[in-house]
Amino acid sequence: MYRQQQQPGQFGQFPGGQFPGGQFPGGFPGGGQFERRLSRLEREVERKNREIDRLERRVDRIERRLGIRDEEY
Repeated sequence: MYRQQQQPGQFGQFPGGQFPGGQFPGGFPGGGQFERRLSRLEREVERKNREIDRLERRVDRIERRLGIRDEEY
């Protein structure tokens, strides 16, 4: 199952200096816009992860109903 892992400082070097964990220095051009986009994408990843969990539970219920053993595929 795919999970997005948030690592502090995962973005490395950007113009305007190093920013750990997505926090930008004040002089970073368009930094606020980038942070808004990042938080929107993080919310989208969380929503997709919840959808994956829901579908996995649904598959488990169907497999149990059909008497199929749960195997790793």
